[in-house]
Amino acid sequence: MQIRARSLALTLTLALGAIACGGDPVADETEKIVEDAEQERSGEAATEFDDDDSAPADDDIASISNDNEEANWTVLVYVMGDNDLEPFAVGDIFEMAEAGSNEHLNIVTLIDRHPGYADDEIGTLGNFEGTQLIHVGKEEILQSVDLGELNTGSADELAGFVAAGIQQFPADRYALIIWDHGAGWPGMGPDETDGEDILTLPEMGEGITKGLEAAGVERLDLIGFDACLMGTFEVAHAMRDVADVMVASEELEPGHGWDFSSLEILRSGDDVSAVELATTIVDTYEAHAKDFGTAFDITLSAVDLTKLGELDAALRELGDVMEFADSALLAALGSARQDSLAFGDSPDPSLATNAVDLGVLMNELSENNISVRPEADAVLGALETVVIHEISGIATSKATGLSVYFPPSSDYFDGDYFDLGEVPGWSKVLNSYFDGGSRLASTGTVAFDEEIGIEYFFDDSGINVFGTVIEGGSNSIVSAEILYGVIDDSDGSIIFIGEEPADYTSFGDGTGEVYGFYDLTALTLSDGIDTDYAYLDMEFDEESGFLFFDVPLWYVPPEEFDTDDPYHDLVLALTLDAEGNIVSEVYYEFTDDGMIGELSADPDGLIFPIVLNEYPDGTAEWLTLSEVGLYADLPNLVYDLEPLDPGLEIYVELVITDYAGNVSAQGGFVALP
Repeated sequence: MQIRARSLALTLTLALGAIACGGDPVADETEKIVEDAEQERSGEAATEFDDDDSAPADDDIASISNDNEEANWTVLVYVMGDNDLEPFAVGDIFEMAEAGSNEHLNIVTLIDRHPGYADDEIGTLGNFEGTQLIHVGKEEILQSVDLGELNTGSADELAGFVAAGIQQFPADRYALIIWDHGAGWPGMGPDETDGEDILTLPEMGEGITKGLEAAGVERLDLIGFDACLMGTFEVAHAMRDVADVMVASEELEPGHGWDFSSLEILRSGDDVSAVELATTIVDTYEAHAKDFGTAFDITLSAVDLTKLGELDAALRELGDVMEFADSALLAALGSARQDSLAFGDSPDPSLATNAVDLGVLMNELSENNISVRPEADAVLGALETVVIHEISGIATSKATGLSVYFPPSSDYFDGDYFDLGEVPGWSKVLNSYFDGGSRLASTGTVAFDEEIGIEYFFDDSGINVFGTVIEGGSNSIVSAEILYGVIDDSDGSIIFIGEEPADYTSFGDGTGEVYGFYDLTALTLSDGIDTDYAYLDMEFDEESGFLFFDVPLWYVPPEEFDTDDPYHDLVLALTLDAEGNIVSEVYYEFTDDGMIGELSADPDGLIFPIVLNEYPDGTAEWLTLSEVGLYADLPNLVYDLEPLDPGLEIYVELVITDYAGNVSAQGGFVALP
């Protein structure tokens, strides 16, 4: 990659102040250094995790087996670690060994590693490349098979693992846990050394079904996803015929993921049910996250798939009502979506997963439109029945256990969703919403009153901005925002540096008013050598008093400095308390195929904060103001909100969107006092 290829050389000294520049870190490539976030936690286990003499010599996946009589539980863990999550994958193997197999429990894992992200050794298997099948004992490897390089993004490989694991390790109950980056209904992955292949949701269903059929077992007792965003209604629907209980997270998961030492509950020989195991996994994940300081925005839920029919039926009834929805109901649904808890979000809407919490959505819809309250409340009742147990952090405290796919308009709908077939009830809700948006787009659009223009005043906290919506337009509005930036004198572009939600009020005569506030600060990131301005998407939760920042970034690892590879898209998720202290910070990477997971950054790599640049012709793109970048030593990056200089001319803009996706913006230049 040519580091300067997509950089923007701008003269911003007058606009945002001078930016300090150090030496060019691109000049010297150094050997990859990988932070092993699990090393300290699993160091003791690593010294004791050794092979015994029973490892078979051949490479047949079915060549290892349990010599004991039938166990109570067999837990199969499919670790798709052939990517930047490899360090966390190795750590989780050590966690499994903290529990370990015995006469009551079989822990069998298939782990696919990458040749470059971690050099940690797993017992006498060493720092292997490719794929190993491991029968995990108590701090030891009971048996192992070198399977060479497998494509874990293949349904056939998943089927083979499920079949062999069940056939060779018979038990009263079976659990399958799939491990990797996740994206919800698009699936999980990628397997980097096998063409970036991902395991799509239909492929998961196919692989598990084939594996169960080959093993002569009707269904799993538990299916789990140690991955981001897999706690969706679509995933639950796809798993309903292969398992009784599902464990998954609506939200992004930190890299440490689940605590696999929790499997120790199965060693005693007690009659542990799938519900009890699921509840234990959920609760120990919460404790694990608290230990790592990542519990502020976690979720994890246990779902009873055997009762999913009740939720299906309730959503079908809602879909039947939405099929004949008027504009008021469509606007109510769109507003409910805007006010719902979102997961895997990004300031760049092209990257957002568009997953929203189903329960919050129904609560908001019930409050917004009384005509659909019985159907929305029925969905809520069914959801409470289906979700057995769930935990959430302060930032995600409203989460109810399952999310659904809900793009803001048809422009952002991913056609691959059709590969899932009909999603009971929900497909009709989406179609009705988008069809209503198409009708609205053909008859009119939301708009500001251009004659009045924006109005504003300053107070001690910042600038207050007002805009008036023309008659009739306010009835279809579903969201409002305030954006702010500066002018680039070289070409007249607007360099937007942030956005926040705005308030809108619909008046009885069909007109409305939009109000936004900006505190006149700009976010900076610094590595101690250089300082760059960044785009800030900020929200405030009145109930908790917490501020939530989403900061879009680009990342370039050292090995890609001199290649044409595209930048890696990131979002830095920050949570601040009422005093402005950072209580949570996680860097999440968005892959090209839509998967999301915590970034494992090389400290010698580069982080580029980006901003939204809007050109005079109305087109816009994300770009970086820096030609140097910041060292990707993530724990030592410093964030600051710097006040803008008095006298600086800024651009403030109010933006409104209706349920068709039509956008109207009204802005102006303002000189700061």
